[in-house]
Amino acid sequence: MNRFESHLKKNLLHVHKNLYLAKDDEHYYEKILRYHDPSSPEAHYHLGLKWEQKGAWMKAYKHYQQAATVHSPYYFKAKKASRLLEEQFLRNQSEDTGQTIKRTLPVYVKVLVFALLFINVCLLALFLFYPPLNTTISSTIKKWNTGADIVYEAEDLPYVIYFPIDTPREEIEAALHDQVIQLGSTAKNKNILLYGVVTTDDYLNFQTLPLKNDSLIDSSFVRAEYNSTLNDPVKIRFLQQGANSEGAALQYIGVNIVRTALQSYIEDKGAPPEHIGQLASDYPDNYLSYIPIEVITGTNSVTDLFTGQGGWVYNPHASQIADMFYPNAPANPLHPSPVPFSPITITIDKSAFSLIVSSPPYILSAGKIGTGKNDSTPEGSFPVLNRVLEPKGEHPGMFGTAALGMGEIAIHGTSDEQSIQNTKSHGCIRMTNPDIQVIFDFVPKGTMVTIHNQTPDKQMDTLTNHLHQLVPGDNRMNKQTSDLVFDWAG
Repeated sequence: MNRFESHLKKNLLHVHKNLYLAKDDEHYYEKILRYHDPSSPEAHYHLGLKWEQKGAWMKAYKHYQQAATVHSPYYFKAKKASRLLEEQFLRNQSEDTGQTIKRTLPVYVKVLVFALLFINVCLLALFLFYPPLNTTISSTIKKWNTGADIVYEAEDLPYVIYFPIDTPREEIEAALHDQVIQLGSTAKNKNILLYGVVTTDDYLNFQTLPLKNDSLIDSSFVRAEYNSTLNDPVKIRFLQQGANSEGAALQYIGVNIVRTALQSYIEDKGAPPEHIGQLASDYPDNYLSYIPIEVITGTNSVTDLFTGQGGWVYNPHASQIADMFYPNAPANPLHPSPVPFSPITITIDKSAFSLIVSSPPYILSAGKIGTGKNDSTPEGSFPVLNRVLEPKGEHPGMFGTAALGMGEIAIHGTSDEQSIQNTKSHGCIRMTNPDIQVIFDFVPKGTMVTIHNQTPDKQMDTLTNHLHQLVPGDNRMNKQTSDLVFDWAG
C-alpha cells in the first residue's frame, strides 16, 4: 500500500478496476459469485452454510454441489454436508408420508376392510364345515408341475456416471453403490445399469445421466448393476478397457508430447504453425522428432475437424492448447477432447542421481545420471533450448550421441559410464548414450527441466516398455544434427 491509498483497502477484495468488496459485507459471498468468480468453491460452500442455517435446504444443497468439485479445497466438507442434507430429505419425506396416511385415511376404507375380513371368515367356515364344496373346488384346480422356474422379465435402464481421471477406487465404488441404490428406489422391477466413464470436464465430474449413446459403453471402465425388486446386492465389475488401459494412457502421452512442442513454438514464434508437421522441421526448429502415432486408431494422420476416424485433430485457430491438438478417436461424444494438457517435464534429483521424464500422472522414462563436481550443477528450472543428435564439442564425442541443451549446461550422453551416479562433470547432466537416446524423441523443445537436490516421491504409472507404439513406422526426414560447436559446461 502506498501513501495515497486508504488503509481500509486491506479489508477489501479488489474485483475489477475500481470495484472492491468488503469482506464483512453480509452479502459478500453472493457478490463474489456475481462480480468476481461464479464458480468459487469458497463462496458456494459458505452460501451453502448460510442457507442451511436459514432452513432453505434445497438452496444449500445446490451450493454444496457446486463447491464439491474434484480440485476444490472444500471438496470433502461440501460432500459431507450434501450427504447430511440428503439424509435429512429422506427422513422428512418418510415422516411426512406417515403423517399423511394417518391423517387422511377415510371412513369408507375402514368399512371396506371390515367387510373383506367378514367375507374371509365366512369362506373359511364353508371350507371347514361343508366338505362337498371343498371337494368340488379342489377337483377343479389344475395340477401344476412342481420345481418349474419362474422368470420375471425386467427392463434395463442404462445410465452413465463421470469420474475425474485420478479418482481413487474406493471412492468410485462408493459413488456407484449410492447412485444405483438411489436410482433403483424409484424404478421397481427395473435393472439399473450404471457405467463409469472418465472425464476431464469439471462440469461433468460425478454427474449421473441417462445413457443416450452406446459408444460410451465401450469407453467405460466399470459397471454397476442393481434391481431393487430382486433384493440382490449391488454388483460392481471393473472392466479391462477404459481410462486406465494401456491405449488410453499412451494416447495421453502422445497428445501431450505434441502439445508441449506446440506451446513452445507459439512462445518462440508468436503464433501457432500453419501445419502441425512444421514442429518436426530440421534443426534448430526440430521441436519434435516426429508426429507420434495415435495408438487407439494406429495412425498419425492429421485433420482439421473432429470425425472420430483416427489420428489427430489440429485447429490452429483455437484459443487453448488442449483445443488446438487432440485425438481424432471415438471417445466421449459430450467432450471430443477428453485428454487434459499435461506438459512433458524432466525432474532431476541430484542427491539420488535420478532423472524422470513425465507427463503427470505418467512416467515416460526414468534413468540414472551423473552431475557436476563441487556442486557445479545448478538447481532451478530450465527450458530445453536445443535438441541435437551427434552434438559437436571442443573434443570429438565429448557430448555423446545426443544432447538437450539448456543454455550453459545440457543433458547429454557420455561413453564414460564411471561418471554415472558420480560427480565428475563440469556442471552438465550426463547419461549413458543408450539412455539419452531413449528419452530424446519424447522430450520436445521447450520442455521444462527442474533440478532439485531432493525430489518428493510422487505416485505415477511407468510406461517405459510401451512407448515404442508411439513411433511411426515411416522414415523420419527431419535433420536433427548441426555443424555448430557447442560450448556447454561438459
